[in-house]
Amino acid sequence: MSLVLQGVVAGIVVAACAIYSAWRLASLKLRLRVIEGLGALPPALTAPWLAALRRRSLARLAGGCAGCAAGGAPTQDAAARRNQTPGALRR
Repeated sequence: MSLVLQGVVAGIVVAACAIYSAWRLASLKLRLRVIEGLGALPPALTAPWLAALRRRSLARLAGGCAGCAAGGAPTQDAAARRNQTPGALRR
């Protein structure tokens, strides 16, 4: 593999990782704005995957603050176990 091709592949991988990280760290409202902005692209590029991405983002937005697995308020049992770490010594 030539050095030029290796540099191009490494650049593509780094750019893809940066985009993925920015997407995961972005707020849900920002994600929805980006999805709406991508909707301006030709339908052949965006139709199925963009609709699925929008549906998943809307589902997360409706789920609550994501503070727990159910997206709702934590239970009393979960609050009692907050300080317990598996394998750790008892306090």
